[in-house]
Amino acid sequence: MPKKPQPDKMPKPYIEDGNIEAHIIADMLRIESITAEIREFKETTKSRLDKLENWIISIVAITVTSLVSTVITLVMRLI
Repeated sequence: MPKKPQPDKMPKPYIEDGNIEAHIIADMLRIESITAEIREFKETTKSRLDKLENWIISIVAITVTSLVSTVITLVMRLI
């Protein structure tokens, strides 16, 4: 079985690069970007769920109203 070739260059940690401040700032900017996207996703999802909730409430209200009116009509015809 052939051996896997060893990579010529191993990745260096930030500390060995010598420019740790730039890496920290870049990471902070990435974190801020991800946080902003999560906030936007949260707001969009909340808006969509509110619309869905309104539709469900409307469907249930129409169903209950129809059921009550049907029962009242049947009771009136039996009397």
